Amino acid sequence: MKNKRSLLGNILITTGLILLLCAGGLFFFNMLENNTYDDASHDLTDAVKAEMDIPSESDAVTVPARDLTRTEKLLELTPKDIGDGIFDGILTIPAIDLEMSVFDTWNEEYLRQSVCRYYGSPYTEDFVIAGHNYRSGFGKLKDLQPGDEVYFTDMNGIVTHYTVEEVEILDGTDISGMLSGSWALSLYTCTYGGSARLTVRCSIA
Repeated sequence: MKNKRSLLGNILITTGLILLLCAGGLFFFNMLENNTYDDASHDLTDAVKAEMDIPSESDAVTVPARDLTRTEKLLELTPKDIGDGIFDGILTIPAIDLEMSVFDTWNEEYLRQSVCRYYGSPYTEDFVIAGHNYRSGFGKLKDLQPGDEVYFTDMNGIVTHYTVEEVEILDGTDISGMLSGSWALSLYTCTYGGSARLTVRCSIA
């Protein structure tokens, strides 16, 4: 009986050590992946900003608040090929110190580098931007509060100014819920468990 208990104890200790090693390996992998994403996203943002037709600050073009009917037929996204991707512009969220380039389309390869346009446009008031929950990317969305400011600058230097209205959690498969409503901008990322989507809803400021 004593030998059986000893054997069981050794098995439990060995299993615990294996689990600790796995957890440490997963932590190291996630840290490495986050650092790789951080470097890639910063490099892309710098490359996109260098190719943008940004006017001087005094001449910056800002879409009038809640007055897109006059401009929506005159303005449209003009994506630009830069490196191995096509980009729409830059997303800026001062409250969480985030500035990221926005790919014109989304796929897993692009999402591992930056954030992506999932649907719509700033000029049709149905813009949806997706990103992975890396700590240097959309992992920061959980810290946003109603009233925080969000800016999108397109490749022509036109700035659309948004205000955060609410943060909600949607089921991971609720595509219709993501696209429903009259939100001018929605930002979303997976929760850490991966089963749901943290979604930030914004209106035009």
